[in-house]
Amino acid sequence: MTEQHPSPSLSAAWWPSSGALASRVSSWRSGRIDPEGNETEIVVFGDPDTLRGEGATGWAQTRGAVRALEDHGMAVVLWGNETRSQMEVIQRDLNLHHPFISETGAGLFVPHGYFRDDLVGGRYTPHYRVVDFGKPYHHVSEALREVARKVGTGIIRFSDMSIQDVAQTCALSLSQARLATLREYDEPFRMLDSEPALYSRLCTALRRLGVRTFTHETFHHATGVANTTQSLRLLTSLYREASGGPVLTIGLAKARSETGLLECVDVPIVVEGNPADAARLVRKVPTARFTTAAGSQGWCEAILESINGHRISRRGTSR
Repeated sequence: MTEQHPSPSLSAAWWPSSGALASRVSSWRSGRIDPEGNETEIVVFGDPDTLRGEGATGWAQTRGAVRALEDHGMAVVLWGNETRSQMEVIQRDLNLHHPFISETGAGLFVPHGYFRDDLVGGRYTPHYRVVDFGKPYHHVSEALREVARKVGTGIIRFSDMSIQDVAQTCALSLSQARLATLREYDEPFRMLDSEPALYSRLCTALRRLGVRTFTHETFHHATGVANTTQSLRLLTSLYREASGGPVLTIGLAKARSETGLLECVDVPIVVEGNPADAARLVRKVPTARFTTAAGSQGWCEAILESINGHRISRRGTSR
């Protein structure tokens, strides 16, 4: 498979030469929030861990908040570290039918028929047109194994772990752990030696092979994705091309690994979470808003306040 790195500025290359690019996105045509009568498409990008509330009722509260946004004509797009299989389960749980982005920007999955004009490029699967931003999983995993051997450090990869080990380590059910191991792009791993110099040498050697590393929660990750926001920017461009009108993008994040998401949206929102992570996010993205309430109530209120601010801003501009 040839790795593809489409540029958002070249989004027209992902559409057929015929057909009206001004056609509306067919999946969410009603309920626009726009004070002047010109339809504004609103796209909310969020990581499932950010959207989900704490405790047993977390998903129930999230469903209600997501439904409120969808009822107002907004598209809620999932973007996170989860695999395609995990994302599909979450999509069903939240009754979402929009594109989603898996494994921290590695794969963009656009359901067939989502846009009125067919997406060109990427690869065809039974349910999606897929744009790959990362190298195939087995290439990344083998590169990690070989580099670790040459550097002289021990590692444990996801592919070295049983489903039971993954479930216990990640506090998942066995069925959830199985979905987490169905990776297509990046390889989570742990170092057996905590010496920082060894990890630095490992990262440097991997970079020479075009493999980048990052840390998310309790695992390091090796990935062939050069820029985690390329998929976000491409999808935003496709929405704008399809809309034929203004598109407002909103990003929700609470972990420092999601800084890129906040930097490439119109309205960045830091959701209450780890105070240290939140402080780092706000320092890196000074324009970000910070939710005052926890969970889905906080980010839903922040989104609605942002839209009201957008209304006032547009009203003032039009005068």
